Amino acid sequence: MSSAIVGILGIQALHALSPYKKHKHPDVAQQRFPDLSLRGRLNPPPEQAVESKGSTRPWALQSHYDHPGWYIVWRYAIDVTKRMKPGKIAAIWRVDACFLRKEDWKYERSKAAEGRGGRTHTFGIKLPAKLLKNCTVYQSLRIVLRQGGPVLKNLEL
Repeated sequence: MSSAIVGILGIQALHALSPYKKHKHPDVAQQRFPDLSLRGRLNPPPEQAVESKGSTRPWALQSHYDHPGWYIVWRYAIDVTKRMKPGKIAAIWRVDACFLRKEDWKYERSKAAEGRGGRTHTFGIKLPAKLLKNCTVYQSLRIVLRQGGPVLKNLEL
């Protein structure tokens, strides 16, 4: 499972269960910002734009855009023991929702295939743990952060 798949599943859930809707044109919805807008509005203002991101990292957030808007981050873990969420190999253990401004982003240079094309531009947020500290809208009671990653609470040292 990849972060892109988790982000896409988040888009589908928000589209189905909220007033935020996917863009009507598939190429725009899949390749440009934002993933969703209030009532599907075209070219929404930042306050009505929502981007869905999946991440295995507890704090960091990356995007191909540095646009202002709402970001919903689905923090997930792959758990082959299927104990974080009984019977499931993937578990959403935290969800963050934050409004980010253009100045919250920093460009992150990639050395992948340098000089031969390579990956697209990537931005990360500055001071992610500080910026996202009060943005948690869901946290699994079964999971805690230990040594930089999510672990079952009953496995604490």
